[in-house]
Amino acid sequence: WDAAYERELQTFQDIGDTGEIWFGEESMVRIIRWLEKHKVPLDSSVLDIGTGNGVLLVELVGILQSL
Repeated sequence: WDAAYERELQTFQDIGDTGEIWFGEESMVRIIRWLEKHKVPLDSSVLDIGTGNGVLLVELVGILQSL
């Protein structure tokens, strides 16, 4: 797993490719919709453990930067 994570990180740093969305894009979209529906404050902390390669966190940062 260490090599897989290192490869994902290196690819992201080299070309900005976030890699595979491990649990599917629809799962990620559902989480974002849930956060919006429940009006979770934008400055809330998010703990992302065991949910893939961090694509959800990258998307959340993108959403915050676009506001």
